Amino acid sequence: MPLLSIIGCELFKKEIAQVLLKDGAIKNLVIVNGADADFEKTFEGAGTRVQAVSADSIPIPLTKSEGFNVILAIQSVSLNEKSCKLNREIYEKIRFYGNISDGILLLYGYGDDELESMLSGFNRSRFSFMYAGDCTDKAGNRDIDQEVMSVYEKLYLDMRAELGLVDRLA
Repeated sequence: MPLLSIIGCELFKKEIAQVLLKDGAIKNLVIVNGADADFEKTFEGAGTRVQAVSADSIPIPLTKSEGFNVILAIQSVSLNEKSCKLNREIYEKIRFYGNISDGILLLYGYGDDELESMLSGFNRSRFSFMYAGDCTDKAGNRDIDQEVMSVYEKLYLDMRAELGLVDRLA
């Protein structure tokens, strides 16, 4: 079964969590850099094994295990302050997760021409790659943004189909 890596901004953790909670097929969810106890509790009762790790301790057996597995890499909102630093960080994460993943989904609320140009090179990679362009960027405590949710959910469904997971979400 496939391994999907999702790279997302901490501003949109709620939206990403809601999309993942609808997918009862996820066997293991590994949250990299950005988990907190409250965020992990979001997934309790979903039937998914959740594990929080640092980037250098991603469980290698996950890449060979049975079932549909997801790595969720949360990026700090502080990276948004400098687009060149953010773009470089996103690029490096895609290269890193591309080595172990069947698909990468970039769920971010940011986009610029430089990032678009960099990301276009991944369209010819050995892994499937999809990303959300510029979404509404709202900071602080907020309710779930339904517009962002529908964009993320559509991309997630498209990626599932690309990976051969054709069953519907809950």
